[in-house]
Amino acid sequence: MEQMVTVINRLSEIEAAAVNVEKQSADEKRRIAREYEQKTLDFDQELDDHTERKLKALNERLKAEAEEELLKMRQETERELEAMKREYTENHGKLVDELFHYIIGE
Repeated sequence: MEQMVTVINRLSEIEAAAVNVEKQSADEKRRIAREYEQKTLDFDQELDDHTERKLKALNERLKAEAEEELLKMRQETERELEAMKREYTENHGKLVDELFHYIIGE
């Protein structure tokens, strides 16, 4: 009978140890899952930050290119306007005469 009690006590200890190992395993599994989730969140945040920096740099470059193109267009327009003014100033009389003759049919 004493051996039976010893065997039952030993089985009880083994079961308690197994339950403890199972609990520790579940705790470790939850810890690893939280760690993985945090690493995923960190990666997502880093990726978002990287993407944001790239988009900001691209927008700044595109804005600078647009401003440069606009400046070129303004300069070209000013040159053309000056050329037209010069043409008008230099040939005002001739243009008036041509227009007059065109209107009267000569």
